[in-house]
Amino acid sequence: MEATMEKIRSLMAGMKVPQHYDKVFKDECVFTFDTPFSEGGLCVNLKSWIGVGADVLDLDIQRCGGQGELYLVQKFKRIPKVKPADDEPTKLAIGVPGGFQDEKWDVVKEHSLLVSDSLGSKATVPLPCADLPMIINNVCEAIIAHQGATSMDDTSRWEQDLETKDSKYSKDLVQLPATKKISPDPKDWRCEKSGDTQNLWLNLSNGFIGGGRKNWDGTGGSNGALDHFLEEKEKGNFFPLVVKLGTITPQGADVYSYAPDEDDLVKDPLLAQHLVHWGIDVMKMDKTEKTMAELEVDLNLKHDWSAICETGALVRLRGPGLVGLKNLGNSCYMNSSVQLLMGLPEIKQRYLDEDLQVRRQAPQDVHSDMVCQVAKLVNGLNSSRYAPPWKEGDDEDDPKLLVAPQMFRSLIGKGHAEFASGRQQDAAEFIQYFLDHIQRAERTALGSRLGGGSSPTTRLFEFGVEERLQESQPQGRVKYSKLQQNILGLPVKLEDASNIQEVLAFRTAQAEKGETDAKKPKTEGEPEPEEPKPVIQLQSGLARFAAAEEGLSFRGGTATKTTRLATMPRYLLVQLQRYFVDEKWMPSKLDCKVPMPETLSLEHLRGKGLQPGETELPEEATAAPAAAAAAPQPDEMVVAQLLSMGLNANAAARASIAVGGAGAEAATAWYFEHMEDPDINDPIAAVGGGGGGVGTDAAGPDPEAVSMLCSMGFAEAHVAAALKSCTNSAERAADWLFSHSDDLDGAVAALGGPAAGSGGSTGAAADFDDGVGEYSLVGFVSHIGKNTGHGHYVCHMKREEVGGWVIFDDAKVAKSEAPPLDLGYIYMYRRKDASA
Repeated sequence: MEATMEKIRSLMAGMKVPQHYDKVFKDECVFTFDTPFSEGGLCVNLKSWIGVGADVLDLDIQRCGGQGELYLVQKFKRIPKVKPADDEPTKLAIGVPGGFQDEKWDVVKEHSLLVSDSLGSKATVPLPCADLPMIINNVCEAIIAHQGATSMDDTSRWEQDLETKDSKYSKDLVQLPATKKISPDPKDWRCEKSGDTQNLWLNLSNGFIGGGRKNWDGTGGSNGALDHFLEEKEKGNFFPLVVKLGTITPQGADVYSYAPDEDDLVKDPLLAQHLVHWGIDVMKMDKTEKTMAELEVDLNLKHDWSAICETGALVRLRGPGLVGLKNLGNSCYMNSSVQLLMGLPEIKQRYLDEDLQVRRQAPQDVHSDMVCQVAKLVNGLNSSRYAPPWKEGDDEDDPKLLVAPQMFRSLIGKGHAEFASGRQQDAAEFIQYFLDHIQRAERTALGSRLGGGSSPTTRLFEFGVEERLQESQPQGRVKYSKLQQNILGLPVKLEDASNIQEVLAFRTAQAEKGETDAKKPKTEGEPEPEEPKPVIQLQSGLARFAAAEEGLSFRGGTATKTTRLATMPRYLLVQLQRYFVDEKWMPSKLDCKVPMPETLSLEHLRGKGLQPGETELPEEATAAPAAAAAAPQPDEMVVAQLLSMGLNANAAARASIAVGGAGAEAATAWYFEHMEDPDINDPIAAVGGGGGGVGTDAAGPDPEAVSMLCSMGFAEAHVAAALKSCTNSAERAADWLFSHSDDLDGAVAALGGPAAGSGGSTGAAADFDDGVGEYSLVGFVSHIGKNTGHGHYVCHMKREEVGGWVIFDDAKVAKSEAPPLDLGYIYMYRRKDASA
């Protein structure tokens, strides 16, 4: 023991006690997904506070210099809790008592101190141990008590009822003389408009009983209570507060305020007094209806419903490439996107490193290294480490086998207002965001840490889009330009439905029922007539993509624009744009079916470039080289499209300049990010070089920006050209430089600037992976919900090892019996001439 103590004292130098604001990685290995529940536990380095699994302990020792280290070893074991059989979720929350994912286990924790020396020998000291030096005990105790980096970043806990506030209208609520008393017997309650007997709300001002509003899934009441409030408001009466009958107990009830400035569930501190006015004694009332929180809990309990989630007894799967991802709280958009991408053979070839070669070369802050965390994720999903074959009776929540990508989520979301939050996000936006980040991370890693060729991962998905602009008159000249994209967005419109007549006939019939039918009382269990779902063929979306856009403003006249695919990528991501922003600027969904084929031919959409007999439109006149550079000009075509959306002319021009030649979609996205800028609608000439990042650049590139970007390893000629193209915005110039890092000379030449090399080459701006446009479907992401910011995502992938389709529903992985090919959101096709 004395020899061990001597080793411990020799390794104490530089040790300090972690504070509450320090990051302590005590919950998850930085190299693997091992946790304190794993067989060997989790070892936390007492100096770096980095957690590592037992089988990568030697790797951490080597990375720290190999002279020996001290580790706090955590080993946890679960013991089942005894719970009542009817213990269902009662609170609309995740990770809190009474909510979803409430703990069902007690945890027994064991701690010890592991001592390693320069010779590789290891010794263990059980904790607590009074013989240890005080600093060692203090550090161990602080690590044990620390909330941990995972909890610091945790976004899995959410609870909607915490924000319920007192209504401002409660104190002075108008109550008309009580000409009637409300019966305490629920059998006597009826909606005074429709006769409904369920989901009824009592207006506290005039005693009117009306049906509730519809839930987000289409169920619910007749809307009688809200309609009555609006009718009274038109008469000059303001009766905002209603209480849900059947939820009244001595502890309270569901109270809703229809007041426009509240329009939410509220608290009524005087509820008992307001109810007595209508003959209701809260002390004698029993709960007979579910509260709004309980109803939403019910809806979320049905989260695994419909064709998308394939309810039923599916055959569970587990093995390399068949590993699920734990939902960290509204992280299904990330889980589904990761499953779609990380199983591709090209990505596995690059990041799968069972010998830890990629992760071994990570910098000291392993948790902040994107390459290492992607390698960790790829290995976790595609190796056998967390994937023993599934056996009947296995605990799918066993933490030894869970892959919980908390560290990856924290890293990828860092600095992003949405992806760092606990809110649901758009999977398509996340995929593009991830591809952008991995491209930057691979810039310095390709050829050193990473194999699999010199092309970045993003090249698998990138393709060129050819835009052809033809002036209407007098000569009908044409202008061709090429844009780079990584997702093909296809419009989905109701008017393209093959069964549009059936859909419209149903809606007309429903509308014609009118007031008479609306007043018929609904009985419990009465089925609602089901609206036929519009069926829209893929060819309709492709036709809209390729259709000519006429009448675009261009150089003082009008022009027609057509769009084609300039190249065919190895993997084509297709986004069905069934989600949109409606006329009230609210996110909405076109609930329809789009049958997607398992094979797809797109050669008919390939662009041909300048054709014989076409006259190319010359570039607009530019100033002489010796003259000062002219201020950047907005793209007339982009501005016209933005104006058609209702934007201010100055804002449209500003957005066009800000994104350079990236097109209307990028300009629209830029506008929504900067719409709150105070100068967004100011004339551009009046703001010089500021104004939301779009000023003039007559004085040349900013010397400070040039110096900063050159310090990142870029040549001065490349930096100057990037700054000029990006209107002197250092941030956008850095993005441009990283995105064209594979051929900066060619990209600069395409901009009309000098190359950094001696020859001033004129290479192409982008060298796309191209081939014959014949594709096979390999996977798709589906979404359940009213818009992409709500609901749930799942992923389906075609896997040869199981002979068909597999569904990845967060941690659940199963053989798909009926993949919903017509209900997806993002589809991934592989080019047939590309090796699988």
